[in-house]
Amino acid sequence: MKNRIYNDYFMPERISEYEKLLQTFLDNGYKFLMIKDYKKCNDKNKYIFIRHDIDSDIDIARKMFLVEKKLKIKTTFYFRLETFSKSLVEEILEYGSEVGYHYEELATFVKENKLTSIDDVQKNKPKIQELFLENIRKIEEKYHFKLASIASHGDFINRKLGITNKIIYDEKLRKKLNLIEAYDVDDYVDFRTSDTMYPKFFKEDPYLAISKKAKKVLLLIHTRYYGKNPKERFKLDVKRVIDSIKFRKIKK
Repeated sequence: MKNRIYNDYFMPERISEYEKLLQTFLDNGYKFLMIKDYKKCNDKNKYIFIRHDIDSDIDIARKMFLVEKKLKIKTTFYFRLETFSKSLVEEILEYGSEVGYHYEELATFVKENKLTSIDDVQKNKPKIQELFLENIRKIEEKYHFKLASIASHGDFINRKLGITNKIIYDEKLRKKLNLIEAYDVDDYVDFRTSDTMYPKFFKEDPYLAISKKAKKVLLLIHTRYYGKNPKERFKLDVKRVIDSIKFRKIKK
């Protein structure tokens, strides 16, 4: 709890550390690819994929994007419905980086319809998939682009139920939409790590990928670990407490 409070309310901005990380991979001969282009890898080069899950903190996301633009690299940004920012999405698309959808229809449906078990979820799977398809349609119409990849968001509801949002993107929908699920790329790389909260910052040190001479690297990046944001984090903390009470009956 103490580390979380520091991370969210007091920690200095870490954008310069992020720039140093990217520059180090550039200096060591890594080519940056977007998730949608992961099949373009060949055995002659070293590759790195940066996947941003924009769960919150649009201003930090924009700062990270500007660093990437400065370094002339392209990455992938996954926005939730509530974090899609028209101005930032347009900037990212105009530059040529990838915008994807950080979907969470299963968790949303569970909350809105007061489901309490996995059996309830399975019974309502077709309705959840309809919601998923409708949201994709709305995103593409509103922002005037075609999605190439999506990434499942992890909500506390998923942890309580013991299932991920990914179960709605089954083989039938994969054939219909032909979208890459970002988590599928995890099996394609030989080094994968995700950032985490102060004081560790990464589950496994990303610089180890260089020393281990990894050929295909994936870094999962979250905005909240790169600077404080007291106002937004307080709102999220209050919502988290309310949800934990409201949905306490949900179980695996």
